[in-house]
Amino acid sequence: MVDVVKTIMNLNLSENGKFETYGKVKSISEFYDELSEDYADMIEFSAKVESEREIFENIVSEYKIKRCLDAGCGVGLHSIILSKLGVDVVGIDISASMIEKAREFAQIFGASAKFEVLDFSTIRDNYREEFDLVLCLGNTLPHFLNEKDLLVALRNFYNVLRGDGVLILQILNYDKIMEMEERIISVRETSDKIFVRFYDFEPTIIGSPSLRVFEIRRDFLKFNVLVVDKTKNYAYKLVTTRIKPIRSEELCKKLHMVGFKSVEIFGDLFRNEFKSEVSKNIVIFAQKVKRE
Repeated sequence: MVDVVKTIMNLNLSENGKFETYGKVKSISEFYDELSEDYADMIEFSAKVESEREIFENIVSEYKIKRCLDAGCGVGLHSIILSKLGVDVVGIDISASMIEKAREFAQIFGASAKFEVLDFSTIRDNYREEFDLVLCLGNTLPHFLNEKDLLVALRNFYNVLRGDGVLILQILNYDKIMEMEERIISVRETSDKIFVRFYDFEPTIIGSPSLRVFEIRRDFLKFNVLVVDKTKNYAYKLVTTRIKPIRSEELCKKLHMVGFKSVEIFGDLFRNEFKSEVSKNIVIFAQKVKRE
């Protein structure tokens, strides 16, 4: 598998040996619409329905969760897990194709979760202080490319939570990714396909290069998914969108800005200690009121 992936990725090596992505940068909805048929296999959906059940059993019990908003639900993994635990779940996503798949999987797994296509900016127009839990997992937040849209989403999460409700966020650990310039997110092989998720680091030039007064920053990343079909002589497609990495300190600060009083940071959903130099994920449990 490794040799095949290297061969395909080398097709886009520039003269200086640096990888460049030539595919069109798609919008969020276009990106996930195109991946919807393969997404469940890519994230090991069926296995995770069982393997992550215990995590959410503990969360439901500890926080007495009866109603949940799963924001950026994708193909419905966590909505289905929570629904099977007796929680009334609404899953929302900007991709119509992902929502269609979520409904199909809910039927297959006998879950009663409801799904709808909804932009995070309009959550407050549809719901008000009625959820015990808001989930936003799967590295959803970095898809917001400007600070205003991110703050609107976080504020809407705050507004739809009941007074003692909890917001649980998960993104990749961009403290480590940006420091180490880590490009490969994951490689997964199934019986018929190979999935490679990886980044291209994009320079952002601030100032005037012609006047030699400028700064080169890396505010954005290209997020790529390479899908290789082994049944078709290793034919492949490359799907690309743009994201804005969020570091742990920045995310905690923004949660306080929109009103959360209790913001706890962990390295995973088991609530192990977050270590910026080694943790794979940034996981945050936030509440409107401070915990005793």
